[in-house]
Amino acid sequence: MALLKKSQLLNVYNNRQAYLIDEAGERGFAKKKLEESAKSFSFAESYDIFLSHSFDDARVVKIVKELLEESGYSVYVDWIEDNHLDRGEVSPETAAVLRNRMNSCSSLIYLTSPSAEKSLWMPWELGYMDAKTGRVSVAPIVGDDEQFEGREYLGMYPYLDLTMDKFYVHKRSNEWVNLDGWMRGENPKVFK
Repeated sequence: MALLKKSQLLNVYNNRQAYLIDEAGERGFAKKKLEESAKSFSFAESYDIFLSHSFDDARVVKIVKELLEESGYSVYVDWIEDNHLDRGEVSPETAAVLRNRMNSCSSLIYLTSPSAEKSLWMPWELGYMDAKTGRVSVAPIVGDDEQFEGREYLGMYPYLDLTMDKFYVHKRSNEWVNLDGWMRGENPKVFK
C-alpha cells in the first residue's frame, strides 16, 4: 500500500516553489496569497471534496489539495476559502459556517497525522459528513518508514492511497476502487 508519504508530498511541494521558506513563513505567505483569491469566493459554490485536516500540516494540505484539483476535483479547505474562521476556538458561528460548507460538498477526505490527533474540529467534521453522505475516506499522512496507526474509529473508513500519481480508495490492500468511481458512489471491490 502506498498511502500518502509525507516526504514525497513535501518533495512535490518544494519542487513547485520558486524559493523555499520555513514552514511558519510559508503558512503566512500562503494565507496572504489565498486571502486574495478568497475574496471572489461564493457561498453558493459546491465542492467534490471537503478536506478535513490540521492547519499544522499546511504544506501537506496545500499539495494534496493541488494534486486533487489537478485530478479534476473541486476541494474545500477552510483556511483557504474561509480564512476569517477561528478554528482554534469551538464556537456556534464557526460550526455553522463549516456545516454549510460540508452541506455543499459531496465527500470528505480526512487527512490524519500526528497533528490531526490534536484537532478540535476534525472528529466533528468526520461524523457530520459520515452521517450526511457516507462518502468519507481517511488519508493517512505517514513518514517513509511508518505504518498507519490512527485512532481505532478511523479503521471503519476506507483509506485514500496515491499510487503512480493516481488516487485510489481502499478498504483493504486487495479491495479498492479509483477515486473517480468512489466519487460516483462505487465502493471498493476485491481484486486478486
